[in-house]
Amino acid sequence: MRRRLVSMVIVLCVALVAGGAFAYHSAYATWWGTPARLHYCGRDFVRGTPDLTLAEIVGIGAALPGDAPHPVVTVATVPPVVGQPLVAALPPQAEQRRLGLPCTMAVYLKTGTDAYSGYVLSGGP
Repeated sequence: MRRRLVSMVIVLCVALVAGGAFAYHSAYATWWGTPARLHYCGRDFVRGTPDLTLAEIVGIGAALPGDAPHPVVTVATVPPVVGQPLVAALPPQAEQRRLGLPCTMAVYLKTGTDAYSGYVLSGGP
């Protein structure tokens, strides 16, 4: 009886790990590496510029249209709950509506201590 219970627990653990791997692959088009695409704010983003620093991202946010530099904030984690921070320079919602902007044109996934991979909006605004 005990042996059967242990076997069932092992099979269940293997099934959970395999299910998680397939879910990750279907969401990010990769098995365990840096994703080739991300989905955020109802839009798809594809991998763009690698190896950016946070200072470079803040500089990009300062160059966006509008009255003031857009703050760079954490908007999600990839994968959810246990993943790395996903940051973006977000214009205020009133400015988004006034200028007809999507929520953001690019997102940045943290890949190291001060290293981020950029992802750009797929298909335009």
